[in-house]
Formats: sequence, structure tokens, C-alpha cells
Amino acid sequence: MKLPVTSTIVFNIINCAATQLPQLHELSDAGAGKGMMQLTPPRDSELMTQGSDAAVYRYGSFNSGLLTNGGISPAVLTLGLMRLLHQHGYHIEFRSYNFGTQKPNDGCGDWLSHCQHFGGEKANVSELVENQLVPDLQKQARQGHISILAECGVGGTTFATLWLRLLTGLKLSPAGSTKVETKLTRKELLIAELEKEYRSQFWSFEPEKLLTNNRYHDPLQFALYRTFQSWPTCLPRPIVAGGMMMMAPLVASQINKISLPAYIATTRWVMADATISKLIPAILPPGYQVKLHRSSYAKSRHACLRVFEEGLVVEGCGLGGMMVLAEQLIGSQDKILEALENAVDLHIQAHTREQYEAV
Repeated sequence: MKLPVTSTIVFNIINCAATQLPQLHELSDAGAGKGMMQLTPPRDSELMTQGSDAAVYRYGSFNSGLLTNGGISPAVLTLGLMRLLHQHGYHIEFRSYNFGTQKPNDGCGDWLSHCQHFGGEKANVSELVENQLVPDLQKQARQGHISILAECGVGGTTFATLWLRLLTGLKLSPAGSTKVETKLTRKELLIAELEKEYRSQFWSFEPEKLLTNNRYHDPLQFALYRTFQSWPTCLPRPIVAGGMMMMAPLVASQINKISLPAYIATTRWVMADATISKLIPAILPPGYQVKLHRSSYAKSRHACLRVFEEGLVVEGCGLGGMMVLAEQLIGSQDKILEALENAVDLHIQAHTREQYEAV
């Protein structure tokens, strides 16, 4: 898909948490712990909009500012890419749509020309999609902006795997943020239970029936399905920045539809799994392509970046989409890696300072 000639990039992110699963903290590494899993998405949006030197770490410590597996939050790296594109003359706008999570704190770094948050913990999912998300995305398309649609979800890969199993008939392994065997086992048992329950009522894959019961979906599936199901054929579609979590509702929304050129942009680490690398191109609607970034983190001076190459951190917060976009608009992989390393430096320095001042 050819990018429009524009100086404005609008980064849209859907924040949500599968809080209808009371055992969510036992399934995912992406949240802050029992009773706090829904707090990670707004915190990540604060990282991206306010910067490491202003982000509020009010939900527990990350030790040195890193994840427990030694990596760093993709939100920090997405922030670094926003700053890089801003330095190259692009106007960057940020919008978050919050389903079942609190709205991020207001605040805006100088790399953003506009920032706005919608929804919240009590947001009506249907109203937020129909009255805000869809009109905003379509307006961006009519204005000719580069529009990115990303996600930050906790627990969403449980439902993404369920939808893909129902859609393909394949017994796909649970995807997600964790490699902890006990968590993967719990997730597999839950997905198998939900699949059996659904199949006992409806044998075929029917998204409308899946969306009537929150045991079978989280707000991300609803938001994506409704957004693309009603998308006008005369408008270019946003860049879908995400892998597994976005695939099934996107495919479901395009069944029996006229497909226009569009693409999904994600990291090459998502496609490292042999099953996924074969599955995704096979089920994509006609006209859709998968674009992967080329840049490597292997030679970074930061170990927290090198672990991405080991598959310990894969995606999140639109990182893959922003990597692909930065390579298209800037080109230099050296400049991109330098921007990411600078973002890590600022993040760790700020976190260390906050830890010191808290003593």
C-alpha cells in the first residue's frame, strides 16, 4: 500500500484488558498482578505520550525500569520512534481508546502536536466504537493522514487464539506474553474449555454470535470487527499495527467483502513461529499484505533490546507498525537503532531517579 504524501502521522491505540477472566493474572505476564491487570495499558500510553521522564509508575516497581525477562516495554521503543519521526519533520498525533481500563493521565511531550484519550473503565464498548473510534479513523483517512491502528491489551491473546482456532479449525498453541509453562497450561485449558462450549452451540465460525457473549471475546475483537466491517470502500484503511491479536477479527470482518489494498505491519519476531508464518498469509483477505521490519537489535549496546532477537519480547503498543513506518520514511537502520537506544537511556535514567527520590 502506497503511503499518502502527508506530514501528519496519527497513532491510534486501543487499550483494553480481559478483566472478565478472574484468573487473568495467572495467564499473562503483561499486567501488574492480581487485581491490577487493567492498569498496564494506560500506563503504557502515558509512557508514549509523556516520555520516560514524566511517566507515572504508580502501580509497582519495574526494578531498573525493565521487564522481568530483562527486556523493555515496547511502549518505550514506540515512544523513541515517535520522537525520531518528529525530529524528521512529521507532525505526530496520539489518540487512545480505553475499554475497561482507566483513561491515561493527560500530558503531552513536545514530539506530539496533539494528544487525546477517550473512554475509560466504565466506557460503553459499542458507543465508544461507533461514536468515536470509527468516525475518527475515517476522518483521518479523508484528511489523507498516515493513520496507524495499534493495540495494548492484557489477556487478549487468549481470545485471539480462540477466534483463530474457530476460524481455521487448527489446534493452534496459545499465543501471548508468557513463556511460563504453568501459565501456558492454564491458558490452553481455558481456551479448550471455551472452544468446546462454543462448538456445543454453534459449529461454524460466526463472529456475530461470538460478540454477543463476553466469554468469547474482549473489547479488541469487537472494536476491530465493527471498525472494518463498516469501512467504506472509497477510503484507504489504516495501517494495522499488530500481529496475532488483530488477525481473526480483521479476517472475519472482510468475509464476503470487497477488499482494497491494505496491510498489517508487525515485527518479524511475530512471524518467527513456523505455524504463524504459514497461517497468516493463508487467511488474510485478498488485497491485504503483511509487512515486517528489517532492522536488527542484535548489535545494540543494550541487552534489553537484544532480547527481542531471542524472542523473549515480541510485539506490543504498535512497535512493529512504527518500525515498518520508520524504515519507509527514514530508511536508515542505524538512525532507527540509535533512536531506540536513546529512548532506553532516558527511560532507565528517569526510572532510576524516581527510585532514588522515593527513598
